[in-house]
Amino acid sequence: MIRRIRLGHAPNCSSLGNVLNTLVWTQVAVAALWVAAEAWPARRRRPEPGGGETRAVDVPPALVLTGEPHAPIEAHVQVTKACGLPCPSCHIEPTADGAHVPIAALEARFAGLAGRGVFRVAIGGGEALRHPDLPAIAAAAARNGLTIGLTTSGVGLTERRAAELGGFSQVNVSLDGVGATFAAARGYDGAEGALKAIRLLAEAGAHVGVNVVLDRETFEHLEETVLAAVTAGARDIQLLRLKPAGRATAAYLDRRLTAAQGWALWPRARDLVEAHPGVTFRVDCSLVPFLAAHGLDPERMRAFAFLGCHGGDALVSVDPAGAEHPCSFVSGAITPQWREGVTRGPCAGCDYRDVCRGGCHAVSAHLTGDLFAPDPECPMVLAASPA
Repeated sequence: MIRRIRLGHAPNCSSLGNVLNTLVWTQVAVAALWVAAEAWPARRRRPEPGGGETRAVDVPPALVLTGEPHAPIEAHVQVTKACGLPCPSCHIEPTADGAHVPIAALEARFAGLAGRGVFRVAIGGGEALRHPDLPAIAAAAARNGLTIGLTTSGVGLTERRAAELGGFSQVNVSLDGVGATFAAARGYDGAEGALKAIRLLAEAGAHVGVNVVLDRETFEHLEETVLAAVTAGARDIQLLRLKPAGRATAAYLDRRLTAAQGWALWPRARDLVEAHPGVTFRVDCSLVPFLAAHGLDPERMRAFAFLGCHGGDALVSVDPAGAEHPCSFVSGAITPQWREGVTRGPCAGCDYRDVCRGGCHAVSAHLTGDLFAPDPECPMVLAASPA
């Protein structure tokens, strides 16, 4: 019996993605999907210790769960530290001459992840396009039964290079705005280059997505950004919350979403879903609290495996040295508390706790000094806080 369905291609290299479209589907459409899913051919299966299994499906791309996962399903793998771009929202500290991870090391890491039951990997950097062995990286993932995604700025992408990326299930291009909005967000005038990369990838037959990091400026121009991306050929839009990590730490308080913008996320995202039929919209794990605050059906969210912070649980991040971390934004060991999530404060009695898991730990650590404090920017936490 199917318990949950997690739709989509391989994940973004910085955050889990939850498909928003499922939250506006009719109950009839949801029921029809459940019936159809019984016949989807599984490419790979993983038995779960408590009973049931998790199985990977390629068409449509999905994970179908008949049990409760007790091991990571997705991994974010950093393949290079090379990138010469000045993006102030970058969650790491790459350098123009940063080293690439050798293909042999990556193959060994993929084999180890697959051996533990991971289904999907997403690679990034630095700038992943700087790695000279991308086709070999995709082939190594395939040999180990993994689907693989790629995140890139698009800088330096050529028609030939786009054609070489056919082994990736999805390629996401970073696009935080168009024109001056992009330049302010990324620190260089690169919107047209990113849009050209989207067009080249779409023409090469790739499944193209776009990452939009939301801060108080990019949020105001979201509709314009999405329209430009879809017009260029993107069919998957992932909305990411700005995190206080890497370069983004210093200016986080000045750039983070305002409380009003956080509250407006769901209605604006719902309007985008309705305005662009055939396009998949996702939010990352850290934005789940802003959806829950609107009283969305928690059972629907559970049914489609909406994941708040499942770092160190459903997700692991692998740095260039091969060390594993809970997520791309928090370094350090994966402790049992990552599986438990936040268990105190307003989160303790929240109907969404098992979905949201207490919000973004990177934000909590930055603002409170405590990784496992309730996310201070969650609308429900704000409402419960003393004035």
